[in-house]
Amino acid sequence: MIICELAFSDPDPKNPKYSMREVDFYGYVPLDSQLKFSVESHRLSLRKNLETGKFEIYRFFHGRGDEEVAFSGSFQEALDFAHTEWMKYWGFLGEREKDMACRHKEPVIDRMFCPYAGKREGFKTL
Repeated sequence: MIICELAFSDPDPKNPKYSMREVDFYGYVPLDSQLKFSVESHRLSLRKNLETGKFEIYRFFHGRGDEEVAFSGSFQEALDFAHTEWMKYWGFLGEREKDMACRHKEPVIDRMFCPYAGKREGFKTL
C-alpha cells in the first residue's frame, strides 16, 4: 500500500491531539499468534501525534477497550515497525509486501489521500 504522510494533518474532532486519518494494518491477532507470543488480540494502526509531530503505531485492545503506543518516530520508521509487527503475527501467511511512502507523483502516489494527486483521468469535478 502507498501511504501519503501529508494526509495526516487534519485533527480528529474527538481528540485534536491526533490526526483524523488513521491506517489500520490488521484488525486482530489470530489465536495461534496470541498463544505463541502471549499477546492479547488487538488492532494495529498508524496515526500522527499533532502535538509532537511524530507518527505513532498503536495497538487498540478489543477486550480491554484501551490502547498503547507501540512506536513513535518518523513516518518511514513507523511503516517499517508496522511491517515487522504484521510479519510477527501474520507472517505464517507468507511474506507481505512493505508499505511505501508516497512520493507525491506517479507512479508512487497515494491516489486517494495525497494532496498532489490532482485530477485523475476519467473523473470529472462537479
